[in-house]
Amino acid sequence: MEAWENAVRKFLVRWMDRDEVMGALVCGSYVTGEPTDRSDIDLHIILADSAKWRERGNKYVDGFLIEYFANPPRQIRSYFAGDFAYRRTASLVQFITGKIIFDSQGIVVQLKDEAAAWKGKKYPAPDTHMAELTKYHLWDTYDNLLDCYENQRLDFDFLYNHSLFQLFEGYCALLNIEKIPFDQISRYLSDPGYLRKYLKAPFPDGDFSRMFLEALKVKGCDDRMRLYKSLFTHALKKSGEFEIDGWRLRTPVLE
Repeated sequence: MEAWENAVRKFLVRWMDRDEVMGALVCGSYVTGEPTDRSDIDLHIILADSAKWRERGNKYVDGFLIEYFANPPRQIRSYFAGDFAYRRTASLVQFITGKIIFDSQGIVVQLKDEAAAWKGKKYPAPDTHMAELTKYHLWDTYDNLLDCYENQRLDFDFLYNHSLFQLFEGYCALLNIEKIPFDQISRYLSDPGYLRKYLKAPFPDGDFSRMFLEALKVKGCDDRMRLYKSLFTHALKKSGEFEIDGWRLRTPVLE
């Protein structure tokens, strides 16, 4: 047994003799591979469905930081549904790839199967109104960055990187693919090992991917602005074009 597994079992001693604890699942880099010195251990503790509480926290055990989440199954199922609704996969992938420590009632196996079923679903296509609003937001983000560049503002670098993330996230929405956390985008676009580890499909637009990685590397306001314009233009062209002059969007009033 590896040192991290011993740490997990030591941590679980105070949980395993409680009547409301049904099982435990450990996930993250120590299970899927290639942990770094900054990696923690993600631990899901499954409570009985009758539990009226949930808990999360962090604890060092034998030098390993354990981040634990104690939830009844109905709460975990709510996380699954919420992740799907917002085009995320974090909780789903954790359960699919996680390692069962114990499972007294078979509920952890059941939750792993349910996570896999959610992961296999296709996202509903964005409606026309949302797609048009997303394209407007991409234009507005570009316009704000251009204003910052033309006025040589101090915060250009900050706004540039924030705008890159907004552009990437908006384009993902228009392509109807999952959201990628901002701190994982470069690995998602460049590292096949990351795709295998987190069960991701490759980004469907290779040209955009290459330009985006170049935009992350390039220095200097002029080159950054040139690349951003190319990315912005490419994304809108692939998404059905957009023209700000005369653009309008009519939607029902919220009652």
